Amino acid sequence: MIVKTEKIKKSYYSPSDKTEVLREIDYSIEKGEIHCIIGPSGSGKSTLLHVLGTLDSYDSGKLYLYGREISQIKNKEKFRSENIGFVFQFHHLLHEFNVIENLIIPQLLHKKDILKAKNIGENLLEMLGMNQLKNRHPSQISGGEKQRVAVLRAIVNNPGIVLADEPTGNLDRKNSQKVLDLLEQIKANYHTSIIIATHDDSIIEIADKCFLINKGSLKEI
Repeated sequence: MIVKTEKIKKSYYSPSDKTEVLREIDYSIEKGEIHCIIGPSGSGKSTLLHVLGTLDSYDSGKLYLYGREISQIKNKEKFRSENIGFVFQFHHLLHEFNVIENLIIPQLLHKKDILKAKNIGENLLEMLGMNQLKNRHPSQISGGEKQRVAVLRAIVNNPGIVLADEPTGNLDRKNSQKVLDLLEQIKANYHTSIIIATHDDSIIEIADKCFLINKGSLKEI
C-alpha cells in the first residue's frame, strides 16, 4: 500500500465559523495505480491532496505513506522530497533555466552528481519524445510543453507517488490529452502511483479508480 488513510478529518476555522473540509476520509492506493478525484469547487479536492502529500496538517485520523504512519516521521520535508512528486495547475518552471536544467536542479537537491542528473533528465526527455526541448527556456515552449516538463520534473527523483492538482486545468483539449498520455507512460514505465485532483472528466478515461468528493466526504464511483 503506497498511501492509506483512516478517518482523516480536517476543518478550517474563522472567528465565527467552522467548516468541515474532510470528514473521516478512508482511502488507499496501490503501487502503479492511477486514481482521479473529482468534485465541485470547494469540495476538498486540493485539501485532500495537500494532506496526502504532507503539505497540510489534519485534525484527526491516521495517514500512512509506504506503510509508515506520518506522525512518526520526524523529518517530513526530507521524506516528502524523497518519496512524493507534485504537479500543479501552473507549471512553476524556473524561467531563468532551460528545460534540462529544470530537470537537473531537483536532483542536485538530493545530492546527485551533476553528470548523472543530466543523464537522467536527458534519458527521460528522449524516452518520452521531448528531447528537442532540452535547451529551450520556458518562454520558448508552449503551455502544453511546459506542463509536460513539469510532469517530468515531478518524477526525476523516482518517487513512488505523484500528486497532480488540476494538471490539465490551463490546457486545451489537445494538450490535455498529451499530458494524460504522458501520465499513462509514466505509470507503465515506472509503476508510479498517481493521484489526480481534477475538474477534467477526460481524466476518468486513464484512471484505474475514480472518486467523488463532495461536502468533505469521499466515495468511489
